[in-house]
Amino acid sequence: YARPASPQTKSSSIREIIGHALEMTEKARTEKDINVHVHFDEIDTPISVYPTMLEHALINICLNAIDAMKTGGTLIISTRSVDGSAKSLAVHIEDNGCGIDKEDLHHIFNPFFTRKKYGTGLGLTQVKKIIDMHQGSIEISSIKDKGTSVTIILPVKQEYVASENISGRN
Repeated sequence: YARPASPQTKSSSIREIIGHALEMTEKARTEKDINVHVHFDEIDTPISVYPTMLEHALINICLNAIDAMKTGGTLIISTRSVDGSAKSLAVHIEDNGCGIDKEDLHHIFNPFFTRKKYGTGLGLTQVKKIIDMHQGSIEISSIKDKGTSVTIILPVKQEYVASENISGRN
């Protein structure tokens, strides 16, 4: 009872996880008439993740993007293999919102850091923790009054990489 159960990773489709995250943010997107463009890599490479946790991280990022945009803004989500290899998958989320001050960028993953009038400042801290738990990385770049870009790199399920190498497809 004292120790919560460890979540179990499972082979998952990033397309499905992104789809669920977008479903969960539909109300917020509709209220602000946000345009969404999704571009998936040709191959839906399976990744070994905690799907609910990764979905939670993507929801948080999308809600931050929606918050930052004016009515009619644009949210772009894309996936691609990293450097043409089957070892890593990149998820790129970009908005044309208000951006983040350059001075604030190095604080955004710190607990309780926020410039919002509401919220706890724990959202991106949780996102970072989830991505770290998956042995991934997250990078955020932003230009004030232009928008923000989030890139998440996740390792691909190792059995998939091995089967790709055996079949000669790299």
